[in-house]
Amino acid sequence: MIMNRLSNQIGYLILKEDGAVLESGGELENDERRANIFQGLVNITENVDENFMPNSGCERISIVYEDHSYNICMSNRRIFIVKLRNTMSHVGITGSSNNGNVFSSSENGAVPTTALLT
Repeated sequence: MIMNRLSNQIGYLILKEDGAVLESGGELENDERRANIFQGLVNITENVDENFMPNSGCERISIVYEDHSYNICMSNRRIFIVKLRNTMSHVGITGSSNNGNVFSSSENGAVPTTALLT
């Protein structure tokens, strides 16, 4: 299976549920250290208090920095991680489930450094 390359993609990892790297490329090629970190982050989301997150676990995790982001999705017992270069000068985060967009222009011009759990 080959990840389709996005124009702003810097790298990617595909992991098994146990964190074993199945496939990788770009800046994340064979990056076992980051794979372990992402696996730990996914495991933490599975142990969140039901009163805080009733659906128990996440479908997507986005970690946004000023110049890049990590987007993590879980599907079919696999963990897909894509490192993307932020292409907009001001980045904001939207939680809209209608169109699946992670990024949109920020009204106040602030560049957040945050994580989004959905």
